[in-house]
Amino acid sequence: MMLKGIGKVYRKQKRSTFIEVPRTKFNEAVSMLKKHGLTRISSITGYDSGGMFEVIYHFDFRGQLVNLKVKLPRRSPYIDTITGHFPGAELFERELMEMLGVEVRGHPDPRKLFLCEDSPSCPLRKMEAKHGKQK
Repeated sequence: MMLKGIGKVYRKQKRSTFIEVPRTKFNEAVSMLKKHGLTRISSITGYDSGGMFEVIYHFDFRGQLVNLKVKLPRRSPYIDTITGHFPGAELFERELMEMLGVEVRGHPDPRKLFLCEDSPSCPLRKMEAKHGKQK
């Protein structure tokens, strides 16, 4: 799979490839992956590393795991939806919005998925130690 100029490609395990891309190249990377035959998204992982948010899109590709990783700044945690390319991403993206507070721009149905209205917002964000507030 050729992704020259898109991002950093590395392996963590024999059957798992990571492609780290800047947010500005995310749409291009998704299009290229689709063009190269990826048809199935397995899940999306989002986590708060403290200084930024990291979102990893996990794809199943012929028995291999292809992981597309994007880092998002805390001050503007947004990313474009991939539901146009991978409709199965819809629920994963809703979970990302609800649990981590990442805005998924262009999402066809951004309603809450799990939490009730009186639940704390963005429960997977790290808390500031001093004030007990979410970062």
